[in-house]
Amino acid sequence: MSEAQPPSTIPTQFAATVAARGECDAVAMLAETVSYAELDQRSARLARALLASGAGKGARIALLAPDGIFWVTAFLAALRIGALVTCCSTLCTPKELAHMLRNSDIQFFLGARRFLGHDYGEKLASAFPDIARGPDIARGKPNALLVEGAPYLRSVWLDDARGLDWASSIGTLLARADRVPAELLIAVEAQVAPSDEAVIVYTSGSTSLPKAVIHTQWNVARHPPELAKLFLIQPDDRMLPMLPAFWLGGMAMALQVLSQGACLVYPASPDHQVLLEAIEKLRVNRINGWGDGLARLRILATERGIDVDAIVGLGPFRDARGELIPQQFQSGMLGMSETFAPHSAEPLNYRMPEGKPNACGRPVNGYERRIVDPETGVEMPVGEIGELQLRGGALISGMYKRRREEVFTPDGFYPTGDLCRIDADDFLYFIARRGDMIKTRAANVSRLEVEAALNALPEVATSVVTGLPDADFGQIVAAAVLPVPGAAPTAESLRKALREELSSYKVPRRIVFITSADEIPRTATGKIKLHELGALILRRSVKETAR
Repeated sequence: MSEAQPPSTIPTQFAATVAARGECDAVAMLAETVSYAELDQRSARLARALLASGAGKGARIALLAPDGIFWVTAFLAALRIGALVTCCSTLCTPKELAHMLRNSDIQFFLGARRFLGHDYGEKLASAFPDIARGPDIARGKPNALLVEGAPYLRSVWLDDARGLDWASSIGTLLARADRVPAELLIAVEAQVAPSDEAVIVYTSGSTSLPKAVIHTQWNVARHPPELAKLFLIQPDDRMLPMLPAFWLGGMAMALQVLSQGACLVYPASPDHQVLLEAIEKLRVNRINGWGDGLARLRILATERGIDVDAIVGLGPFRDARGELIPQQFQSGMLGMSETFAPHSAEPLNYRMPEGKPNACGRPVNGYERRIVDPETGVEMPVGEIGELQLRGGALISGMYKRRREEVFTPDGFYPTGDLCRIDADDFLYFIARRGDMIKTRAANVSRLEVEAALNALPEVATSVVTGLPDADFGQIVAAAVLPVPGAAPTAESLRKALREELSSYKVPRRIVFITSADEIPRTATGKIKLHELGALILRRSVKETAR
């Protein structure tokens, strides 16, 4: 008799968790905590309201809200009816928001009105100036939008729609739930298939615009439980993820916690003092984060008298015997948006063998890996450095509006752009990024996207962007700028202008000025020598600091 397969869709997986952990805390915030039974009821009600509004399998639904009960409820509701959810960044500018909603053919928009000084009603109006000028708005039908810049968009629901005659409130949407019986939702959930497209996540790519990676219900349901084994998540854990859920790392962690029936703890903001209050009052025993933010939180927690060693992820990692693991022998956990977080890893309490410092680990959840010559595509011998290609596992089903041939090799492998090597024991080592990606504070930034924004500024003749190594951030975004003749921009004036076009983490932290395009180091074929560019920026920075 064959072993029963684990749930492969969110409807089936979430139902199993609710049955096992119904009375346990699912999502905790300082203002409110909901159990799994309550989260089931809330997400079911919103799912029925969406069905009553014409959404169903394949419906394009955008979700823009901070981490919390509403985000989790809306995310689950959309996946329970088989919709395709686009997760929008709370950091996005109107330009970025317009691209996401237009590119992913959004029909329904669910969101918070405000967060950390952002008014997303204002951002939507700025992204689509004609959103309030459609003929149906004039007749008082805010759920029949006609927007040229987002031609499929028909409805916008916000938790606060006051003053926006083109939007409706979430409360108005929920009132529609009574039109759909619970039995119909059950029938709908039964038709959700593992192969159905479930989530679109925008991540910086090799072009000036973010790419839209698509993950299926199978990936969203089956990969997180495997990752939970690596992160050692237990049902009684109370996890505070520091990465936001609109990024794949934060989403994967949220789904790991939910798959185990544990508790997600979400502070009201990423402010460190707010995080510390949540840690103390909501009994956090797990934190998922890294980089400078985590290091700063650790210092502040210690000063506050919090026992950091008692919180996994905040204190140092220990092996199965309780002994400290030196950083170079901890699990490297290499992953990306396209692989739904780690594709190569070892458990958090695993100590790498002495001869394998800085290894990322072995394959996770059935991933196939190979190292190829990045120019010829020929597979490299064991231990040699080349580009990592992946197949299987929780790999993306594709990229939205991209032909399969543009994304995968003829035999189905995905070229990651990561330069790596794999040793004889199947341990993978990350060497560098092949292309134009900058990894800063756990986020991917396309240098070409930043260059395009810089070059669009009236004072900039041309610019080149690269990443510089940084102890706290991993890398920082840096730029060399050639001003137009007669212009005298400053680094701060350029940063101020860029903040209107780019999310804050994409804005260069270091900007230097050059006097001629000939100063930009290039190969004989005109390609930028990024390493030499980085050295140039560092030299100029040192000189300017010395003045």
